[in-house]
Amino acid sequence: MRDFVNTIARKSRPLDALAAVLEGLPLLQGMRRRLDVEEGPRTFDAVLELRFQHGPSQRWIVELRKTPVEPYAAGLQALGLREAIAAGNADYAVVVAPFVSERSAEILTRAGVGYCDASGNCRLASGPIYIERTGFRNAFARKARQGALFTRGSERVLRALLDPAGQGRRWTVRELAEAAWPGVSVGQAHKVAVRLESEAFLRREAAGLRVVEPEKLLEAWAAGYRFERNEEQRFYTPIAARELRERTAALLARGRNGMPLGALASFSAAEVLAPFVRQHRFFLYWRGDVKPLVRALELKPVGTGEAVVAYTPYDEGVLYPAGAADPPVTSPVQTYLDLRAAPGRGEEAAQAVFDTFLRRAYRR
Repeated sequence: MRDFVNTIARKSRPLDALAAVLEGLPLLQGMRRRLDVEEGPRTFDAVLELRFQHGPSQRWIVELRKTPVEPYAAGLQALGLREAIAAGNADYAVVVAPFVSERSAEILTRAGVGYCDASGNCRLASGPIYIERTGFRNAFARKARQGALFTRGSERVLRALLDPAGQGRRWTVRELAEAAWPGVSVGQAHKVAVRLESEAFLRREAAGLRVVEPEKLLEAWAAGYRFERNEEQRFYTPIAARELRERTAALLARGRNGMPLGALASFSAAEVLAPFVRQHRFFLYWRGDVKPLVRALELKPVGTGEAVVAYTPYDEGVLYPAGAADPPVTSPVQTYLDLRAAPGRGEEAAQAVFDTFLRRAYRR
C-alpha cells in the first residue's frame, strides 16, 4: 500500500507544474485529473479533463517523465502521442518533464504536442488555450553538455556536414573524419556523430548517417559561435581597392605545403559569393607570419581608420575549402557564421549568403 501511495505522489508532483500553469485561467471552468488511466491496450500516465466557460470540453493525455526530454527521443514520444489522439483517446497531448531543451521543444511543437517543464516553461496550444512561457530558470538544464558540440574539432566536422554540396549524402564515420578539414581522428568524428544523433540533427540509416534539419543546426551553431577567438590586426594601406584585391589574390594563391595561406573573409568574402553590402574595408584570414602580407600590401598598423582587417584564425578549419573562387574566400558556411557575428549590416550580408548558397540545398 505504501509503495502505491508513493508512486501516486511521485506522479502527482510533475503534474502539479502543468496544473499550476492552467489553474486560474479565466476561460477555464474546471479541471479534473486522473493518474494511470487504462483504455484498452493503452495506459496513460495522466489524463486532464478541461471544462471551459464557453465551448466544448477537452481531454488531454499527459506523459510524465522522470528525466529530461532528449531530442533523439522527442520525435518518437510525439509520434506515440499523436497516434493516441488519432485513435480518439484525446484532443491534445502534453509531455511533462523536469527539463525540455530548446531542440526538444522544437520537435514536440512541430509534431503538435505540448510540453511543460518543472519550472513552468511551456507551450500549450489546443482549442481556446494558447500559452507559451520561456526563460524561467531550470535547475535540471544541462548547458555545459550543449556547448560540447561546438569545440574546434567538432566544428571541423560540422563544416563538412553543412557544406551545401554534400546535402542528402549518407556518411560513414570514417568518411566524416576524412571530409573534415583539416582531418580529425575517427574517434573524434564518432563523438561528434553521437552528439548530433542525441540532438536529432543526425539520423542513422541503412546507407549511413544523414544530416537532419541542417538549417536548424547552422542556426544553433551561429547562436553560440565565438568570433572573438580570432586575433584581429588593423592596417592602413595606400593601395586602391582593385589593386589590393589583385595583390591579395596573387599572395593567397601561393599556399604552403598544400595548405592555404588564408582567404578573404566576412564582408570581403560575401562580395565574391553574394554581393549585397559594400564595405570600404578589406577583410581576410591570414595564417602564420604576417610579415609577407604586410610587405605585399604595404600595410601599416593603425588603431582606427583601418582599410584592411586581418584575422589570425583560431583554428585552421576556418579555411575549409570554398571551391574554385578566385581570390580564395571562406566557404559559404564560414562566411555566414562570421557575418552573423559582425556589427553593422552583418545580418543582412549573412542572409544574402544563406539565400544564395544554402537555402535551396538545406530545404530540398
